[in-house]
Amino acid sequence: MSQSTEAVRARAARRRHLQQRQTVIFGTLVAALLLVALLGGAVWSGVIPSPVSVPINSGGPAATPDAIAPPCPPADALPVPYAEINVNVLNGTDEQGLASRTATSLQAYGVQIGQQANGTPYGGVAQLTVGPLGVASAYSLAAVFTEAQIVLDSREDATVDLLLGEGYETLVPLEEVALDPAVPIVAPEGCRPIETTSPAA
Repeated sequence: MSQSTEAVRARAARRRHLQQRQTVIFGTLVAALLLVALLGGAVWSGVIPSPVSVPINSGGPAATPDAIAPPCPPADALPVPYAEINVNVLNGTDEQGLASRTATSLQAYGVQIGQQANGTPYGGVAQLTVGPLGVASAYSLAAVFTEAQIVLDSREDATVDLLLGEGYETLVPLEEVALDPAVPIVAPEGCRPIETTSPAA
């Protein structure tokens, strides 16, 4: 009987020891998971900086493709009067009515407005897409924006497609537009001559 009792006590002691080890292991795992969750929440909320600085594409508005060199204006081209510029206004943001309001403002400058519609998401201020015949018009129109990118495509008329981006706020007041109708348009540094510029797809 004594040997049987000792065996039972030994088995009970082993079970208690095993349970204690399991409690310690599971308790440690739960504590570690809670710590990771707290740290993750702090990084996500910005309380502490992230140890990883890898840029993430959020699927939001497209970044301004500043690496694309604009086409050069024609040699000795003078600014085009706004009354002679035809523009389609496109909204590249999620702001309702932006194209319509901007079109109305441009009309006050004398610009001829064509279509008004939603465009592709754009992260810059304004993108002006033109064919070779509209480059001078694009440079003239660009003066009413704080920043504008000119993109060349293969259209055969002088119509300008204006894409408004997330950076757009308002037009430059007409009296502050830095254009002299008697002075040729200055080619920006790094532009490419029209005949060597590959049209955008």
